[in-house]
Amino acid sequence: MAKRFPDPDLPEHVDIRTLENARVVPDEVIDSYGLNNAVISAIDTGSYNIHFKIESEGKRFDLRKSNRPSQIGNHDYESEILNHLRSQGFTLAPEVVPSVSGDFNLWVDDTGWTLFKWMGSDSGPQRELANRSRALAAAKTLADIHRMCKDFHPAAQRAKWPIFTVPTVNPATWLKRAESLADELKEEGEDLRRMSRQSAGELEQIDFDKLPEYMCHADYRMRNLQFEGDEITGVFDFDTSIRTTRLFDLAGAVTRFSPLGGDPLADVEAGSTFLEKYHEQLPLSSYEIDALPALIRWRLLREVVVYYDTWWFDVRSACTDLFSGAAEKIVNQLRPV
Repeated sequence: MAKRFPDPDLPEHVDIRTLENARVVPDEVIDSYGLNNAVISAIDTGSYNIHFKIESEGKRFDLRKSNRPSQIGNHDYESEILNHLRSQGFTLAPEVVPSVSGDFNLWVDDTGWTLFKWMGSDSGPQRELANRSRALAAAKTLADIHRMCKDFHPAAQRAKWPIFTVPTVNPATWLKRAESLADELKEEGEDLRRMSRQSAGELEQIDFDKLPEYMCHADYRMRNLQFEGDEITGVFDFDTSIRTTRLFDLAGAVTRFSPLGGDPLADVEAGSTFLEKYHEQLPLSSYEIDALPALIRWRLLREVVVYYDTWWFDVRSACTDLFSGAAEKIVNQLRPV
């Protein structure tokens, strides 16, 4: 596991997975959802959050305990998106189950709790490796999400986090965090510092007023998708979703669907395959195409800087390739429609 450093922007945030009784559901949550006679068991999803499998009256549910630095508005924001997608006929996203009193989220012990209908097999969501067919299906599904949420504005408001991690913030704000992480990494952080400075300079040159906003998933990758064969049967983890340029999603996705699996890769063929299918479904403008390589470079650095740990060592090679021409090669086949 990557070594985490003290977070300079969120000094009071604690990873709840490390706390005693982290995998115990409070009585207040059980009562609020009417789960007094339910069988409750913590499950290992590999998620940053903590999940519990709930079995009650012949039905299954997924109870999520949020581990994000957050507040109730963030969870309401997510629930509004999920409910909107359902209203548009999109059934691949989780369905939120309200509490007995009708609340879509609970705030108990300074932590957000959300109950979802169970999706997938008895053991939970099945994670698969990418292949060409799955990448094409994922690209089409992302285009569907963007199309359905293009003009949707949740009434709830995102808090400071994750707003400070989107590309439209002042690049100096993001760069300050990047350089702080480079300092923690000492001599191993010099490449990160150099790339981050270049990336911040590139962000300053982008006119974001020319990039239309969409509701973005914000963490669209293989491990957040569920497949049956090559067909997508579930899209998970909307808890960092946010309105911003759709390039935010695309710039991340093009490194996340390589058949080689594992950490993000500068796989030009896989990235191009995903991007071309998306462009076929929901075409990008000429300016979006021109801006995309810079955002592909920034997006993977952004992950490193958000995590604020030694994950940099795992993706440094991919970052180097993206800054050495791979980002342009991924985009080169696109033509304005």
